[in-house]
Amino acid sequence: MPALTSLQESSTQRLILRVERNKSEASENRAAADAAEDEARDLPPLIGVLRQSPEAMRLVLLSVQGQRLLTLVHDADGSRFEKARPEVLDKLPFTADWLARRIAWVHWPQAAIDDAFAGSAWQLVQHGEWDTPHQASQRLILRDGERMAELTRDAKGRVILRDPATEMQMTLDPLSSPSP
Repeated sequence: MPALTSLQESSTQRLILRVERNKSEASENRAAADAAEDEARDLPPLIGVLRQSPEAMRLVLLSVQGQRLLTLVHDADGSRFEKARPEVLDKLPFTADWLARRIAWVHWPQAAIDDAFAGSAWQLVQHGEWDTPHQASQRLILRDGERMAELTRDAKGRVILRDPATEMQMTLDPLSSPSP
């Protein structure tokens, strides 16, 4: 995980977050009961409010009706969910650490990720100018040369993160600020 100190204070970012199972050939071949369980574990779209600073990263997740479901916190004490509704925690197909790492891969500068991966089997390969908003680009996260995650951003700012190891896909769509 990149060091928090590499982050600058950011403005609050609002987004729509979708997490679902990848529709891979392997998952298509699983038993119908497994497929039904996967579908039940897919989360409905969520509204996310993200705030990053050199001290902490916080992602508040809300239902589309505005009900607070949980807060992801990553700070010097690690990654965890706070203020989480028990029924929401039961449905999450990922851990706090999994989500915090993927948010970091999407939002943190290349240099911070490169520093975090230095001396390890992990590597970031970047195509295009990821740090330039609303420019199509791609990031690949590799471990020992094997693709662990693929992040693709389009010109509208939508990011699709595919994680083949967990057969999950996370989509982050930016929400525009409300008009004054």
